[in-house]
Amino acid sequence: MTKLVEAIDAEVRGDFAKAVEAYQGLTEEGSPLDRIGIYQALARCYEKMGKLAEASPWRRKAAEGYMALTDEEMPREERRYYALVEARNAVQDLAGHPEALREVAGEYKNILEENWKGGPEGLTHEGLFGALFFWSQGDWASAMKYFFDVAEAVNEQAVESDDERLKLLSLRAYEMAEDAATKAKRPDVARVAALRALALRGGPRPQALGGL
Repeated sequence: MTKLVEAIDAEVRGDFAKAVEAYQGLTEEGSPLDRIGIYQALARCYEKMGKLAEASPWRRKAAEGYMALTDEEMPREERRYYALVEARNAVQDLAGHPEALREVAGEYKNILEENWKGGPEGLTHEGLFGALFFWSQGDWASAMKYFFDVAEAVNEQAVESDDERLKLLSLRAYEMAEDAATKAKRPDVARVAALRALALRGGPRPQALGGL
């Protein structure tokens, strides 16, 4: 049985430790796309074993692999999005590991920015995840950018569809954008976000009282 068949067979049977051992001997073999598949398989197996921090480096390698592909191997937008999914998985796997997260955050930020060059349409979840991730890292300027851009895109959809759920989502994103902009010392963005939220809310923002 070849190593690849052995690895896949072990993974299918749920013997993830054996699968990892077999997959690790295959990381330098095959085409760039083949190697990305091996990185993803290793990450998957570590995640199944609950070893998330050990899965993260393989998610990062998969993201790097996608970013390095040529147009002949995969269309640009497609490979950039797949890289973003892997980069997001990499930071998710490191939740609770602040030191390691700081190292990965820059890679994730760069890949998200690459995807964002085409605008936020179709990337609502990715934008909100990014905004909340940067918020958790104290990167207020990045959090502001993604909250505001998502709010603008969702608000436009809400106007076109008259969907109350989308209106509520855009309202919350504007409110978070205002808060992040205030922390980032960007009163210009905070003011615009506050005005957009006021229009959606139809009145002043409720103020918390007594620590509630």
